[in-house]
Amino acid sequence: MKRLKLGFKREDGVTLVELLAAIILLSIIVMSFMGFFTQAARTNNRTNSVNEATFLAQQEIERVTNCSKNGKTVADTLAGKPDNVQLNIQVNENSDLYKVVVTVTEGGEARAKMETRLPFAEAEE
Repeated sequence: MKRLKLGFKREDGVTLVELLAAIILLSIIVMSFMGFFTQAARTNNRTNSVNEATFLAQQEIERVTNCSKNGKTVADTLAGKPDNVQLNIQVNENSDLYKVVVTVTEGGEARAKMETRLPFAEAEE
């Protein structure tokens, strides 16, 4: 019984200084991890933007390939492109294939670029 009473009489506790030191250390640790999380969020947003642009470029390449296979001319193919896609089709002098470059832009900045070579029907005069 005496031990129990002595245990209650002891005033070993956490002082205010120790509590403040623990809070400061935990705050420093949490703040350093917050930097990692915000950087990861920015990287994730950039990756999503590039993935979406790459998907749009791939979709446009598939549309142009379909136009090529269905005997459409270069002019017909250029007419159906989306607004945020730049489509550049150049004649290759050494071959009957045309160089097709698809560039997806966002805010004036190129996000994705794809290139292929395809045959197109000749324009009727």
